[in-house]
Amino acid sequence: MPMRPLHWSKVPDAKVSGTIWLEEEMAEAKAALDVDVFESIFGLAETRGRSPTKDAALPDEGRGRAGSLEKKVKKEAVQLVDTKRSNNISIALARLRLSDEAMRAAVLDPVHHPLTPEQVSAILQALPTAEELEMVKEYSGDAESLGRVEKFFLLLSDVERLGPRLQALQATQQFAPQWETLSDEFERVLIAADQVTNSAALKAVLRQVLRLGNYLNGTSARGGAYGFKLADLGKLVQVKSADSKTTLLHYLARVLSERDAHLLETFKNELNALPEAKDIPIADKRAELAKLATSVSLAQKQLELGRQTNDAMAPLLEEFCEGAAKQLEELQADEAKCEGSLKKLAAWLAEKPSASTEDLFRPLADFVKALEKAQQDNVREAEAEKRKQQGTANAAGGWRKAGSKMGVGMGGMAGPGAMGGADKAMQAEMMLKMAQRAEKAATASGTNNQAMVQAQRQMLTAASTKASTKDSDASGGNNLAESLAGGHLFALKRAQAMQAGN
Repeated sequence: MPMRPLHWSKVPDAKVSGTIWLEEEMAEAKAALDVDVFESIFGLAETRGRSPTKDAALPDEGRGRAGSLEKKVKKEAVQLVDTKRSNNISIALARLRLSDEAMRAAVLDPVHHPLTPEQVSAILQALPTAEELEMVKEYSGDAESLGRVEKFFLLLSDVERLGPRLQALQATQQFAPQWETLSDEFERVLIAADQVTNSAALKAVLRQVLRLGNYLNGTSARGGAYGFKLADLGKLVQVKSADSKTTLLHYLARVLSERDAHLLETFKNELNALPEAKDIPIADKRAELAKLATSVSLAQKQLELGRQTNDAMAPLLEEFCEGAAKQLEELQADEAKCEGSLKKLAAWLAEKPSASTEDLFRPLADFVKALEKAQQDNVREAEAEKRKQQGTANAAGGWRKAGSKMGVGMGGMAGPGAMGGADKAMQAEMMLKMAQRAEKAATASGTNNQAMVQAQRQMLTAASTKASTKDSDASGGNNLAESLAGGHLFALKRAQAMQAGN
């Protein structure tokens, strides 16, 4: 019957000798185990295909479960290494996709059996400790019964200076990219320091900030300053205007742009190395350089030993050490130059002598970025205000244009003098038609209404007066005025006839 597992760390078989686990009392305790009761409590359900009779599963009649377990233990691989570490090493070795013999050949002769940097790194992580090597060397049993990791350790146990050998091999693979990275980073720091020192735009901007700050602080304890710390540049955006609509940073951007339209762009370009240089800590790079120097030294020592023993690895190390030593000296000189430049720059900016690249470059880099953004805010605000003013002007012009077309002024109907000839003609024609309609309505109704006649006369008189106004630019208006006059006389005669009938 399958049993519930117990996940413990086994005592390695090689270490059982002389312990309590092989004492006679322990064997008696095993023999006294009641298998049926034990299985009924901790057993798992029967699996399909298994014989229903427990005895049939036993290889020999009358043989107990203890005998079956003993046979199984004998077939298990001998494990000398801690279970957790053994599992981790097994996973690392499986990823290499190399046999143990291929790995041994590559370690002994990397010239003819090259390994990739990833493979070398994985083997280094899987190397046995001194205690583990001693343990596998002392193992007197059958080597074929050892586990995967133990066999790997045993295969490499006779390689002289195994760890340093692989570290020297790793140095030949990693030196070039590490040197290139450090060299590039040191160069960026030196360029950034040189930019800060020689930027005319930076001096102009800081000088303007100093003026504004001293003016704001007046005669207080903070006023009359000769300079300020770089970290204080970040405080400009915290100074709000009285209406809280702008900041000292935005005001600074506006003032600088008004004095020189290209100053802010020049300011940004002259300090373009700061964003990358601010994230390069020289202290950390110094440690990386020291580690690189150690790897070169280790390779040199391995080369000396290899020459004495005609090591197959010696030619590879000899070629590497000759070029690496010179490159390392150049890199060490660049690092020393960076440190000297930073100290000089810190003194020049009145910062602490131990100021790092972050202390010196980050405040300036952040300030350049913030000032650029403030300038963009100012431009957007100015454009928005311009559009607003244009919208107001366009609206006013639209009303004036509409009023002109409709002939409507502030006081009501526009006079003839405010119109062109076509407008006057149109107005006179409309009034004439109104008079004629009124006349027809009165005639049709036969009404002898004095008030209506009087109103008609006033309307016709007004139309006649407006139509007769002289306009040198509207001859059509004069013609219409004559027609209107004729109609006016007709209307007057009609009105007189109506009065006579009364």
